[in-house]
Amino acid sequence: MTQQTFKSAKRRYHRVFWPLMIIYSIIVIGGSFGLKQLDPEPQWLQTVLAIACAAPVIGTLLVMMRYAEETDEYTRMVQLRGFAWGGILTVSAIFTVGFLQLFHVVDKIEIFWFGPLFFIAYGLSTFVIGGRQCS
Repeated sequence: MTQQTFKSAKRRYHRVFWPLMIIYSIIVIGGSFGLKQLDPEPQWLQTVLAIACAAPVIGTLLVMMRYAEETDEYTRMVQLRGFAWGGILTVSAIFTVGFLQLFHVVDKIEIFWFGPLFFIAYGLSTFVIGGRQCS
C-alpha cells in the first residue's frame, strides 16, 4: 500500500469504520428483535444473522490493518504492537479461563466476550505504547 498522510489515512479509516459499526448495530438490534417475533426461531435464520453480525467486525479488523499500513513507520509500529499486545492479552485470557473451566474453578464463560476483550486490550495497548501521540 502507498503511504498516506495521517489526515487522509484517518479519513479513509473513518469513512469505512463508522458505516460498518452502523451496519453491525442495525443487524444486532434488528436481528435480535426480529428473531424474538418468531416462534420457533428458525435455525437457518439464526445462522444467517450470526454470520451477518460477524462480517462487519471482520471488516473492521481489516480496516484497522489497512490504516496501519497506510501510515508512517512510527504509527504502523504503534498500531501493530497494539494489535499484537491485544492478541497476547486475549489469548492469555482464553487459556486462563479455559484451564479454570477444565479444573472446575469457574463455570462456563461465553466465548463471545473475548471479542470485545480484544478490542479493549488493543485500544489500551495502543494508547499505552504511544498511539495517543499520533493524530
